[in-house]
Amino acid sequence: MATEQRDALIQSNADEYARLKSAVQRLRDAGRIDEAFAGESRDRCVRDVLAHLLAWHLLLEGWYEEGMIGGAPALPADGFTWKQLDALNVVLRDRWQDTLIEDVERRLDASHSGLQRLIATHSDEELFDGAVYSWTRGSKLGEFCRECGGSHYSWALETIAAGLPEERHP
Repeated sequence: MATEQRDALIQSNADEYARLKSAVQRLRDAGRIDEAFAGESRDRCVRDVLAHLLAWHLLLEGWYEEGMIGGAPALPADGFTWKQLDALNVVLRDRWQDTLIEDVERRLDASHSGLQRLIATHSDEELFDGAVYSWTRGSKLGEFCRECGGSHYSWALETIAAGLPEERHP
């Protein structure tokens, strides 16, 4: 999404989330929701992918809460730099291994709604001017919301499609 407008960001996130939810429902209807992914990817099933989205929503929520009260949140997480995302993503995946997919889905629905509400409370300037909030360290709040929202949902769809190809081979 090239435009930097709050309403467009909200709509893009909503559209991509609806596409993701529809794909997950089709897998559930086809009895494939708990099927292991083909290949050697980090995320091994639909639950892992959805938990990844939830984990990043929770990271963003934490950054936002700490930053908005004047703190300097660890970006992306305590003990990790942006160059260590692969390692961080493994840690995030492992945190959700004992969680049922239905629980992950409920929490993801709630965190998606929270993300949309967060965006709605800000002006275009607050979302798309990297100088507005010092805690973002020059990044745009809206870009964080796009990356943890619609862009991530699109990634999730691609990851699920790659892990569970339409044609199953014995």
